[in-house]
Amino acid sequence: MSKLKLQEEVLHALEVNEMIPFTKNQMQLVSALKSGQNHWMCYTTSDDWVAPITATIIHKLRYSHEDVARALILVENDIRVAQYLECFEKLGKHTDLRVWGVFPGPPVLKQKENIYFGTDVVIATSKGLNNLLNIEGFNSASVQTLVVDRADQLMKVGVTGYTQRIADSIPEKQRVIISPPAVKGVQTYMDKYAFPFKSMDQVPEDNELAQ
Repeated sequence: MSKLKLQEEVLHALEVNEMIPFTKNQMQLVSALKSGQNHWMCYTTSDDWVAPITATIIHKLRYSHEDVARALILVENDIRVAQYLECFEKLGKHTDLRVWGVFPGPPVLKQKENIYFGTDVVIATSKGLNNLLNIEGFNSASVQTLVVDRADQLMKVGVTGYTQRIADSIPEKQRVIISPPAVKGVQTYMDKYAFPFKSMDQVPEDNELAQ
């Protein structure tokens, strides 16, 4: 049985919230994030990626540092933003990490103010973050890890321009992209913004899960 190698506090929070055991694909995602390298996770299952992504980012960042974001998670809608915010709240009680959500709807100046006074992690829709970029409301200079969750949804007509602008605005650091395989828009994105990268296919699941 594989061993989930994360901080004890994170493992305890996962256990208390009944988010483990992880599946093999969730474990593979954790390893990709911990590696610091670019990855295209070619997944087609409906496995929950929120918990492994949240847990690994908490493990990597550990505590608050300066006032600018070090991790950025792009998602398709405000519902997904809320899922991540809830998960960070559950798993990060032992840390002082500052986590903010950004999406169209709430006053953009209020969202800018939230981030301006200190953030470590930003979870955003592409359009929501672009609204902040338009008013210089997001400092992307210190982003070390970019996660694009359900990237196939963020490469559709009407959205892909926002997603690409964000990629242009952040440093050439780690990028982990999750989408089904053979999505043309995602392939183009990876070649332009995350090259070189490792492509990881979904692995067959069995009854043995990772603790």
